This record gives sequence, C-alpha cells and structure tokens, in this order.
Amino acid sequence: MGTVYLGEDESGQRVAIKVINPAMAHDQAFRERFRREAEAATKVRRFCTAGVIETALDDDLLYIVSEYVPGPTLDQVVRSEGPLRGSSLEALAVGVATALTAIHAAGLVHRDLKPSNVLLSSMGPRVIDFGIARALGTHGLTGTGELVGTPQYMAPEVLRGESATPACDVFSWGCLVTFAATGRPPFSGNTLPEVVYQVLNADPKLDDLDPALRTLVATALAKDPAARPAVSDLLHGLVGGEAADTGRPTATPPHPQTSPRRVRPRLLIAAGAASVAIAVVAAVLVPRLGSGAPEGRPVFDDDFSIRTGWDGYQFDPANGVTRGTEIARGVYTMQSTAQYPENVSPAPFPSPPDDVVIAVTATAKPNTRGQGELGLICRDDSNVPRRYLLLVSVDGTAWISRIDGGSVVRLGRAERTATITLGTPARLVAECRKTGQGVRLALWVDGERLIETVDAQGLPNGAAGLATRVSESSDSVMEVAFDDFTVGT
Repeated sequence: MGTVYLGEDESGQRVAIKVINPAMAHDQAFRERFRREAEAATKVRRFCTAGVIETALDDDLLYIVSEYVPGPTLDQVVRSEGPLRGSSLEALAVGVATALTAIHAAGLVHRDLKPSNVLLSSMGPRVIDFGIARALGTHGLTGTGELVGTPQYMAPEVLRGESATPACDVFSWGCLVTFAATGRPPFSGNTLPEVVYQVLNADPKLDDLDPALRTLVATALAKDPAARPAVSDLLHGLVGGEAADTGRPTATPPHPQTSPRRVRPRLLIAAGAASVAIAVVAAVLVPRLGSGAPEGRPVFDDDFSIRTGWDGYQFDPANGVTRGTEIARGVYTMQSTAQYPENVSPAPFPSPPDDVVIAVTATAKPNTRGQGELGLICRDDSNVPRRYLLLVSVDGTAWISRIDGGSVVRLGRAERTATITLGTPARLVAECRKTGQGVRLALWVDGERLIETVDAQGLPNGAAGLATRVSESSDSVMEVAFDDFTVGT
C-alpha cells in the first residue's frame, strides 16, 4: 500500500517514514483505515512496537513517521539463518506475548501478527504494522464480510467472518512461534483454498516444535477461541508462574477437533511496494442442495466475487465477443453459440479428490434461445480432451456423456425430468464416484435426481467444473450465470 523510507532529523535520530501510494490516498475507505492505523499505533506502549513520532492524515500526501527499529524481521532471520533454538526461541515467544499484552491493554486486536511484522531489535522483538488493527467492538472497513490478513496466520473464526477478539491474536502467536521454531507455519498448502481449509479443519503440524513450547502452542491453536488461553496465561506459562484465573484453559493441549463450519473463500491478492495483503471473504460453505441431493464434505468453493484463476475466453457481448466467460457482479457467466457450441471451464482446483460431489447455482439468462444445455463436468483433462459432461437442457432433458479424445459416447438420457425456467436460479448437483463397476455418475436439479448411470470404462481422475452447450446446426444461444460453485467429497 506504500513505500517505507529511512529518514533522519536534524539531531541525527533515524526514523521510518511510511508514505502511502497516491492512488490509495484518494480512496476514502482507505484513508479512514490509514487513520485508524496511526491512531492504533499511538495507543500501544512503545517498548514493544515502533513509536509514532508524527503523522499526516488529512492532506493529499498521507504518511506516518515512526521510530526506526534496527534489526531484521523474524521472517528474514529464519529464512536466512534457520529456525530459532533454545533460549532465543523462548525469548521470542515471551517478547511477542508481552507485546500482545500491551496491544490488548490498549483495547486493540492486531489481526495481522506474522513473521514479517516482528522486528528483532537488540532490545527484543517489536511488533509492528497496525494497518488492519481494529478497535475492539468496531466494524471493519473493507466491505461486508471481507477480512484482510494472511491466511497461514489467521484464526479459524476470523476466516469464518466472525468478530476478531484477542483470542485470534493468540492463535496467530501459536502460528508465529511454530514458524520461528520449525521454519514453516503449522498449516500449509499449495494454494490459498488449501491453506484456508487446513486452518479450519486440520490439526497443526507441531512434531518438530521444541517440547518446552509444544503444549502452550497446541493450546493456543485450538479451533475454538474459547478453548485458547488469554495472553496473560501464555506469559505465566512461559515464565513458569501460575496462570491467571480467566476461566480459560492454561497449558492443557486441546483434543483434536474439526470446526463444524466451513468457509467459502473469495481470494483477492493486492500487492504494493511495502506489503502484500490477502483478502479472504468468508461465509458458510455447505450449500442448501435439496433433500434428495448429496452434500459431500466441501474441499473447494468459489462464489465468483473476483476472478480467481478460472480459464476461458473473455466474454464481452457489448463488443461482439460471444464466446467464453465473464466474472462480474458476483457471478460467472458462460455462453455457447452455434459457432462455438461447447464451452467448458475447469475450476482452478489443482488436485480434486477421486470421488467428488460438485454443485452450482445456475441461471439460464433470458436471452437464451433454442435448445441449449448447461451443467457440470468431472474428470476433465482439457489437453486430451477428456471429461464427463452432466447436462440438463432448457426443456428439462438430462444427459450424461463421456468425451475421450475424438470419441463422444452418450451414456444416458432422461427426457423432460425437470424444468429450467429462464431467469430463475436452479441448484445443480453432480456426483462422480469410483465403484467396483466403474465410475458412477448422477445429476440432480433442485434436489431431484434426474439421471444416474455407471461408466464401466471409467475415465482417470481430473478437474471438476462448468459447461454450456448448444447444437452446431442451430441458431441457439445458451447463456448461463453460475454462482456458489463447490467441490466436496
């Protein structure tokens, strides 16, 4: 969001000057967020952070002048010199817990505690960057349901869109200490959806953690915020004193647990010269699929708030481009015409399970004409091409087909088993599971199973996604707005 300069005043005192990018300085929501950053930083005791010296909050040029803290970040030290050990590790854990105590005493939640926000000065660790701190009890400024932070260090309840409390900083402390001790956070993944899923559902990886800290860290990483110790309890446990009577557990590791809720991650990456922020918009993942359709255990979800890696040609009817896709207004629009009859789009989920339940809300748009089809794909390999298509036409006829190279095999057809009303959303659910007889395929619309078949040949595993199709010989147009796409097991 800006650039940090090293400066010096007339007396030779060195300072850090954070200057905000001009484009962001004209955004009123950002200006208010920046004002809160400055105000939050002034409330915290200076011994654990970089004290604020001067601010400019109302002019065109926004900046904060703070004390210069000589020393690298924890992230830099661990990556260049390796994990911390022994007394150095324990000193870091104590120092950061002490800083959080001062932050919470000022009525704040930091909300972005991570290795790059901890400076290792000669006088101990300093926690910096209150850019997304919120005064307790106030609402965020990034839009309804949106949260800003780094998922590897965010508490499950924050990813679910719940209020940030001091307990979320305790969870981040556990993640940070794990990174300092092992060189990796306790929850990892190759993609952002995988990381979010791990934080919400998986046990932390603490096998390599120093035994002297493992119990406290495990307790701090409890999925339930009420099961985590307060920061004061962490400090008492670290220095060997008795825990404060807060009604919370102090040093008892939590039982392995899985959060009963799921999230729908919308992923937004915004980079600046000084930082990279990852926004995760959270909501309950499990969709309402109707009484007759399987729900599955969700592993991926996209509500199309922004483009997050879906492929496809740009769909721009206003400029005469009538093939491809468009993400706008929170939906993913696909269109097929006689010129481009089949349009498939695999989800940006690199390794779907072998057995999947796929679901999406689909609305055939009013400009649809003729006999078009819409639906879902599974076991897709677009390079071959190879996939299963599970489609329903506007008149309600359901189809399941296998595409394998140049071969197209219609595996099943069920005539007029449902009604697709133009302009009315319908919930489509497809099941694609391996059995002893082959691959079982089924399609539901609004909870009603339309068609089911088993393909004895069985295609290898591949991507799940969306599809539209029309006949090559017709003047049909199939335009569909998709929303709330999920993949489950």
